[in-house]
Amino acid sequence: MDSENIIHADGTALKQAISANEVVLVDFWASWCAPCRAMAPLIDRLASEFPAVKIIKVDAERHEDLLSEYEVQSLPTLQVYRSGMRVEQLRGKVPYTLMQRALQN
Repeated sequence: MDSENIIHADGTALKQAISANEVVLVDFWASWCAPCRAMAPLIDRLASEFPAVKIIKVDAERHEDLLSEYEVQSLPTLQVYRSGMRVEQLRGKVPYTLMQRALQN
């Protein structure tokens, strides 16, 4: 279930969101990725808990060109941007508390 602060984006929308929002969480995922699917409900929970955070979901299969540009080496990869600068990158299936901490710092 997508919240209103979750959007599915391509490269242009991703760049716009990073530059236009104070805090952005980017979720690089793929439908075939079991850890990505396992983390999807946690991303939805983050969206509810942090309504001011814009969450951008990037389908790695549809937007392979973005993976090297954003230094994505494995899926899932979560990146946190503050005022246009990447401040955090989490790779793989990570605990919810670690995702919370990344958004709070």
